[in-house]
Amino acid sequence: MMSSIRQKTWACIFLVVVVGFPAISPALPSASEVTGYHVLENGLDVRLLPGQSTPMVATLVLVKTGYAREDLTDSGYSHLLEHLVFGGTASRDKDRIQREVRDLGGYINGFTRDDYTGYILVVHRDNLFKGLGLLSDMLFHSTLSESSVAEARRVVVEEIKRHESRPDARLNEMRQALLYAGSAYERTGLGNELTVTNVTREALLDYYRNTYRPNNMILLMAGGFNASSALDSLGKTFGRESAGGFLSKVVPPPPLEGKRVFFLRTGLPDIRIMLGFNGPAPRGDDSETLDLLSEVLGGSGGLLQRALENAGMTLRGVSAALAINQGFSRYVISVTLPEGSDPQAALQVVLEAIPDAMKAGLPEDIVNNARESLVSGEIMGMEKVHYYLMGKASWAVDGSAGQGFSPGRWDNLGPGDLERAAGKYLEDRPYVALIAVPNRASGATTGTSDLKRRAEATLANGLTVVAEQRPESQVFALHLITRHRSSLEPEGKAGISGFLFRMFTEGTFERSREEIQSLIRQLGISFSTAGNPISPFGDFYTSRTYSYLRMECLQENAKKATGLVADMLQNPLLAEDRIEAVRSRILDFIAYKDAVPEDVASKELARSLYGGILSPDVLGTRESVSSISEADLRAFHGAFITGRNIIVSVVSGLPPKDAIAIVESYLSDLPPGQGCMDPNLSPTKGAVLVMRDLGKPQGALALGALGPGVDPGDRPAMAVVSGLLNQRLYKNLREKEGLAYSVGASVGDLYGRDLFVLSMGTSPEKMERARVDARREIDGAKFLEVTPAELKNMVNAMTGRLQMRMMSSINRAFYLGLAKRNGLKHTFGDDYRKILLDLTPADVKRAAAKYIPDSDLLVEVVVR
Repeated sequence: MMSSIRQKTWACIFLVVVVGFPAISPALPSASEVTGYHVLENGLDVRLLPGQSTPMVATLVLVKTGYAREDLTDSGYSHLLEHLVFGGTASRDKDRIQREVRDLGGYINGFTRDDYTGYILVVHRDNLFKGLGLLSDMLFHSTLSESSVAEARRVVVEEIKRHESRPDARLNEMRQALLYAGSAYERTGLGNELTVTNVTREALLDYYRNTYRPNNMILLMAGGFNASSALDSLGKTFGRESAGGFLSKVVPPPPLEGKRVFFLRTGLPDIRIMLGFNGPAPRGDDSETLDLLSEVLGGSGGLLQRALENAGMTLRGVSAALAINQGFSRYVISVTLPEGSDPQAALQVVLEAIPDAMKAGLPEDIVNNARESLVSGEIMGMEKVHYYLMGKASWAVDGSAGQGFSPGRWDNLGPGDLERAAGKYLEDRPYVALIAVPNRASGATTGTSDLKRRAEATLANGLTVVAEQRPESQVFALHLITRHRSSLEPEGKAGISGFLFRMFTEGTFERSREEIQSLIRQLGISFSTAGNPISPFGDFYTSRTYSYLRMECLQENAKKATGLVADMLQNPLLAEDRIEAVRSRILDFIAYKDAVPEDVASKELARSLYGGILSPDVLGTRESVSSISEADLRAFHGAFITGRNIIVSVVSGLPPKDAIAIVESYLSDLPPGQGCMDPNLSPTKGAVLVMRDLGKPQGALALGALGPGVDPGDRPAMAVVSGLLNQRLYKNLREKEGLAYSVGASVGDLYGRDLFVLSMGTSPEKMERARVDARREIDGAKFLEVTPAELKNMVNAMTGRLQMRMMSSINRAFYLGLAKRNGLKHTFGDDYRKILLDLTPADVKRAAAKYIPDSDLLVEVVVR
């Protein structure tokens, strides 16, 4: 039965997405039956999804080139062209391309997959025609100059080497080889170093002219635009290009045969299991059925998690997914376990759990909850238009017209359909399994050797440096974090810290903006100074309490790269034209977030909880950002970029003392500045209710409270309470009651006060019940009971996620700096795990009672 949320949104979804169709039907709809599907005269496939309330428009162009469409003679060409398309056209050089994107307030990026190469552009709808003109010029008129080819070769070879140095590189290669043996899919997508190094401009031009043609492309567009105007703009840009070239074909791999298990040792800290089955042809009826079955089997609370935990196993993650490709698919189950687990026993549990569950019969409520979760996620995803399109790319290339786009594609499926599909594809069928276990001989050691590989120093100007060595690493990762952020921003200038950090790449007194960009490319630097809420996960590190700068390069370029960082920090030019360009981007970000219910709820909660300087959004307000001048930025720079306000953490293959010496040689000239007291936040004194109406098909609920204070020794127990509370909320509010498509909570501290926050996404018609039940769960959590086994499982899950994040050197550097900034007695590594494992159920129970607030003290924000 269709949920009430879909009853309210279904009419608009039919109009703006595609015609819905049953998953079990005689035939999938033809292209002519799909709303929004068009083919230009030159053969370009166009799929328009207008109507979202956001003013931003995302355009994704998928070129049917990818590593599965290459052979050994041209391996890596698709990836090289992805870089070269940004290198300049007959009418625009590469600097002008970057400048135009920035001036349009846009975001542009490229990526290469097995069946396609994608280019995503996000601009305001007022700039759509200009954006399409730019993107069309890049795709069809790139010059592939000799200098650009040489630069692309160097960059891609460095990417290949960086990939090969990752602990999971061998695992990914083995996974591809086993799942797709006997086909081009078994190769990874970066390319072959030999062919990349030796490729000529003429060979690339020939490949480019034959594949980058409109009849070999698919264009997806979503956002707040008018379909008729968009088609007109497409006709005047992409429609002017002629068809031609050749249509590349893909040879699918032979089906998996037998039941084979392979073993591999890796540098990863945990155990990975990959189990792959033959899947259906993507354009068949079973694809949607297996999508829904994946939601039932995988993820937190799924049938596979329950089976493994019932067998006494500790899990760090489990997932199930259908991976579709050109004419075939694989169904892949992945399990992550802590070191010391029995992977063969876990594999057997998985193989037995699926037929056992199907034989017993899938309960109707489990299937309904899984369907509701998928539909809610689909509708919610439509608001983040760029992310939504990227998630649909494989369906657009490998599925039939409109397939994979309708939120109603699971409506006619019941338990019997899922049981039939499991029997057809997963029960006693051919499979390949890969078990990857840690290679302790080459892994990092712990204890005193950790201390020898880590050191810290305070420079004469008050700047703190923390350095850690990864002996096998070729990467030099430098992370800068400030001790304060919003609390130092002048009144009426909210957002100025983020504004300033975005200006660092816009030119210095020593280097022009173009020279900085050239040096970044020359040294192969990965560089970031601020979040991007338009990009998927682009604002993960954004915080009200600190600003950051992230820089990665190969170790051989460490000194030059650190010198560039120092120049940007100390000598920003702050040119008026670049100030206006950055201001425009920030204002677009603010407009974007003002249309997302969760972001609105978070902003309103902060306004009510914190008051004063911490209350505006971290980006600032439209009024505050509009008022920031060059003089404001220069004055703030002098007070903010000081030694006492900065912590630099470095993770590299260098001995710690050498890394510290590099930082000291370039950053010791920063002024010391003045110390700063933490802001004094007032505890919540009583209940507050804030209501906002956005008129969205989805809503958001946020609850929070500030308490009197935190005992620093309680922080580890508070972290465990957060994990257990999230587990409880997910199980009761999302899985059992079907009230939430997303829900999460945290129990932590902010400037010495204990801070509780709960965020929940739900539909407007469920909002009142969600408000009541969320408070019930909060009140119940104050009396949290946990067994020793449950506590250990939670600690393993928490530390496993942290270790995954810290696989990269730059993320490890981030956590080192964060630990130092927050005055922690650990660095989020094995030292933190030991502290957490020493906790007792009584410690956790006491922390829950102490720091989870009474529901009558909560600030509540309701966004409909």
